[in-house]
Amino acid sequence: MHLLVPEVDSGPDNTYLWAHRFRFVGGQSGLIGLWGQTAVFTVSEALGAEGAGASRSAEGWTCRVTHPWAPGRAYGFRVWTVEPGWWAASVTDEATAAETEIGFILVPPDWRQLDTPSVMSTEYQGAPLASCADLPHCRVVFSAPTADDGATAPERMHSGLGEGTCDSSRVEHVPGGVRHEIGGR
Repeated sequence: MHLLVPEVDSGPDNTYLWAHRFRFVGGQSGLIGLWGQTAVFTVSEALGAEGAGASRSAEGWTCRVTHPWAPGRAYGFRVWTVEPGWWAASVTDEATAAETEIGFILVPPDWRQLDTPSVMSTEYQGAPLASCADLPHCRVVFSAPTADDGATAPERMHSGLGEGTCDSSRVEHVPGGVRHEIGGR
């Protein structure tokens, strides 16, 4: 599980994907997070999915559910096995304890538990921009992910910026996690 706290509302056309990316032992990658006002759960090279927003893509399967969020509120994301091969995902509004099911994804039988590496990412996924000054401002805090109901936590953390030419992106360690900020300057 991990917590995600959007600190800034980027506007009605929020074009950021805030994701926790993970891998399966013996398998491919997946992600869980928020994309605009939608909670998403995706697994590459998965075999199928169930849920109201389940859909197939060239890369695998995705489940989506509308999930409006408010700045400053914490949202807990969780991925777990429900039966052999099937993985479930949910998001919980930590202020109200309301849990929303995102969906279920079926992976090949030789994929085992989640692998140890994981990445928290913030990605602008909007239309091409004329300049860096046009990037909508976003700021989000990710807690360090845990497993086994919080009994397993990361041994170490590393932060960095991906490719790009805009100098308005920042990553900083905060107690218990990391803050990503893009645009706004």
